[in-house]
Amino acid sequence: MKKIIILTAFILVAIFGCDNDEYEAPYGGFSSFTWVSSVDALSTDYVVPLNDFIGLLDVSQNPLSHTWSIPEGTSLLSKDFKNAAQDLSPFITATGPLNTSQEQINVLFNSPGIKEITLTNTFKDEVTNSTLIDGVWQITETFTIKVFDDIKPAFIVMKGIEEVLSISETDLPTAANSNSWKTVTIEAGEQLTYMDMTTVGEPDKRTWTFNGGKVETSGNQTINVPYFGLGTFKAGSIKSVRSNTDTAPAGEATKLIPLNVEVIKSSQPFVIVGTPSFDADEVLSFSVSGEVASVINQLGKFKVNVTNIGFDQDIAVTSVTVNASDATKIDLKLESPIYSSDAVTLSYTGGAVDAERILSVDERALEDFTDINVNMFFEGAMNVEGYTSYEDIWGGSGNLYKKANTEGYFGQHNANNENGPLYYWRDESKKKFGNSSMKFETTDAGIPDIARLQGAGYRTLSPVTAGNYIPSVWIYLDPSNTMNNIQFNFTVGPSMVFDISNTPKDKWIELRLPEMAFPDLDTGRFDLNITNPGQDDAVVQKLWVDAFDLLIVEPRI
Repeated sequence: MKKIIILTAFILVAIFGCDNDEYEAPYGGFSSFTWVSSVDALSTDYVVPLNDFIGLLDVSQNPLSHTWSIPEGTSLLSKDFKNAAQDLSPFITATGPLNTSQEQINVLFNSPGIKEITLTNTFKDEVTNSTLIDGVWQITETFTIKVFDDIKPAFIVMKGIEEVLSISETDLPTAANSNSWKTVTIEAGEQLTYMDMTTVGEPDKRTWTFNGGKVETSGNQTINVPYFGLGTFKAGSIKSVRSNTDTAPAGEATKLIPLNVEVIKSSQPFVIVGTPSFDADEVLSFSVSGEVASVINQLGKFKVNVTNIGFDQDIAVTSVTVNASDATKIDLKLESPIYSSDAVTLSYTGGAVDAERILSVDERALEDFTDINVNMFFEGAMNVEGYTSYEDIWGGSGNLYKKANTEGYFGQHNANNENGPLYYWRDESKKKFGNSSMKFETTDAGIPDIARLQGAGYRTLSPVTAGNYIPSVWIYLDPSNTMNNIQFNFTVGPSMVFDISNTPKDKWIELRLPEMAFPDLDTGRFDLNITNPGQDDAVVQKLWVDAFDLLIVEPRI
């Protein structure tokens, strides 16, 4: 019968990659078709990096003949080669394609792609799966090896719609020739777009490293990097990585970005950018369109107006500083406490003389602004860092598929096997916070009458006490998503229906509902319900949710 023999690590080391006498298998007087490999004794499918080897040994009992066949792009290594050697080419004895009757072969893979090695044996007696040919029993086993090429990064750099640099997998820039690198000139506040185009070697991750820009590192395939500081900078580098060693051999390669980035004074006005916001320490921060040089003598030039029920006052600014980690942000501290139920506006009046205003590093004066709304900081009442971010992976009890690959939840309408449908599934490929999110995905039939994710584990959390809260959730819509809404429910209290019909796609967006009154939430479940009325397109619908929370509304006292 056909069988695979699992040798101990000691025996495998003794067989492959060292000078040794012929190995004799410890068998009796019956016939068998058996082999071992230096990679995985239980498989005939292997993955290896380019210029690596696999050792194969025919340990069949009583064969009349045996033949190994190796394909083009491979070579045989001598038996006395050292597997610790970085360069195995001195040990090559023959190059494929070829056949050999050696019992043991060490095969070097010197070209990428799918390679097939076969072992064909003949026997006097029948063995499992053998065929009688010309009076002898013949059997062939095929070993399929995917050889991964060396990783060779490729990328392009864009300035708006203009391509300023294109580096292919064959380009090998070095620091020694940096004097000949191309220079791109941009104004302070402008950005360059870096796009990873790497395919050779099949990497699954990358790390960009940048010099001089607001972004220092990124793992995104495409990343926009703004530049604010004046000067000329070497752009940086990209490291491409094969990290999923379950399906591919580990590997990485780093390549310089052969580009000088010259940042000059901006011709654009120096203005507030985006929406000011408070943090947990009640620091009010806002961004501007350039790096700030100085904020000296600016205290009296800001007005912070606060309104609430029966309250309408200006609160004095006691401190103005440039943010310690981001020179395009300005931090303000206030004289009096702020509450999340407040409505706050921010104004700046710098004065008639530019030199008395806030200046950028390229000597632009910050323009006045009036009554800009400020985003308030809300503390959450839910266990966002764990339960509602779906951080706990399935622990082994219960059905993996019905539990949606996570603990504390039950996919009521999930199938109980991998064939699906699996409407809900804990997913680590996309997440706003932590390590995971919850993916919702339908078949091409679209949304069923209802797909429910029951959150029975909610009752084990610290209870949420009665009060007014703002429901909040982060959502990522697949570009092809056509849905209109999703709904969260506690066993008691109001339904929370989030309109997603106009939500931007292909990025994480926080959705908030108006302030709602809730009773004590100390029992029952926390469910996510998706139904098909008004969103019954017969298409695959896909989205991810993360970090549902009830934001605490603090009354002003």
